[in-house]
Amino acid sequence: MAETSSPRAAERFLRAEGRLLLAVALLVGLSNVPYGNYILYPFSLFGTWVHEACHALAALAMGGRVDHIEIFPDTSGLAWTATSGRLARATVSSAGYVGTALGGGLLLVFRRRELAGRIGLALLGALMLLSVLFWVRNAFGLLAVGTIGGALLIAGLRLPTAAAGTLYAFLAAATALNSITSIQNLFGSVHLVNGQAAGSTDARTVGELLLLPWWAWASGWFVLALASTGVGLRWALPESAPRQ
Repeated sequence: MAETSSPRAAERFLRAEGRLLLAVALLVGLSNVPYGNYILYPFSLFGTWVHEACHALAALAMGGRVDHIEIFPDTSGLAWTATSGRLARATVSSAGYVGTALGGGLLLVFRRRELAGRIGLALLGALMLLSVLFWVRNAFGLLAVGTIGGALLIAGLRLPTAAAGTLYAFLAAATALNSITSIQNLFGSVHLVNGQAAGSTDARTVGELLLLPWWAWASGWFVLALASTGVGLRWALPESAPRQ
């Protein structure tokens, strides 16, 4: 019985996680081959957009306003927002890393669903295009976010379901990985944007506004990113029931 059940279990695992395994293999491979980072570049820009969009959404949630967002070729970005009060400002400053961590985990949760690719890609693409209309204002940001958003929308609407699911899984894995690796930027003293110093890092800003030191916030966000990714990997929604 064990001999027959083991191959079936392996087959079920591969069917459920084949897309994710392929995505992880591609991420690792492209990160370690010449010119592989050029292929990953749009996904890095997507991670930057998620980060800055989360800053903007947090500002609106705290009763503030969003002036504009900028995305730069070095994958850095800025969200120009206005809020009042220490707690509100700290919430907005922390929202970029917290939102990216939670977003990566959430994308992973839906990776097994049959229509997750088509619906997820189309929805994310539409949100990026809306941000171009209302928030993104620098030339490179308009080009990058508009192009990536349009590509994701078209992919969600036009790609076959299997191909859309694979692209969605890759995007989810890349976003989750970005939420973990980007934390290293917080352990410097200066936030670099477009190659220039642009004030304190988010962690140092929150540390100045609230009680805990900056390194405690940076470490906490790193743990959150790991935990969110772990939850997304462990408790993904099951595959859709087969059609009768």
